[in-house]
Amino acid sequence: MINTVGSSGASSTTTQTDATPLGPGGKLGKNEFLKLLVTQLRYQDPMNPLQGEQMAAQLAQFSSLEQLVNIGDALKTQQTGNDALVQAVTNSTAMNTIGKEVTAVSDQVLLPADGSAKVSCTTAGAGKGTLTITDANGKVLGSRDLGNVEGGTHTFDVGSAGAGLKEGGYRYYIDVKGADGKAVQVETYATARIDGITYGQNGAMLTAGPLRIAPGSIIKIAP
Repeated sequence: MINTVGSSGASSTTTQTDATPLGPGGKLGKNEFLKLLVTQLRYQDPMNPLQGEQMAAQLAQFSSLEQLVNIGDALKTQQTGNDALVQAVTNSTAMNTIGKEVTAVSDQVLLPADGSAKVSCTTAGAGKGTLTITDANGKVLGSRDLGNVEGGTHTFDVGSAGAGLKEGGYRYYIDVKGADGKAVQVETYATARIDGITYGQNGAMLTAGPLRIAPGSIIKIAP
């Protein structure tokens, strides 16, 4: 509602219509654009009416806007279909891994009762390495020196890093420092036999005892 004061000092009220332009930052879709165009035609100056080329330009803008809106809607529909397809493929892959041993990009390790676990990684270069075992919150539980590590893929025994730890799932990381003292990029892996699948908000997750492995992180599946 807008209050105005006339020459007599009396107050009058004017109601805003749907054709009133929205404020800065408001939504301006094809319907709003068309309302503005109709309002412009309705209240144009009869002594200086809208010229044909101006009308053509505005109609062209309206047509372009409508096409962009339609393209956006089509892309949203396509994305929804693609997401459903990816989810179906992921679920199918997950089902096929049950009972098989997989290797996935992960920082998890399953320590058995005898502590004889192995971990593997790929290093981008050579340097002095250290293996560290932590709990789920990142608290360091044990570590051991790996000596000089060359660039490439390696498998290491957890060894003394897991000494005294109970059987279960843990986190680990391998730190490699080059000759210049700078950290070398390391990618760690988890290898485990899949025994089930859980479904949550983020889709399917493979289980291997206490470990949780995302199907998309798998790089190798063995019988």
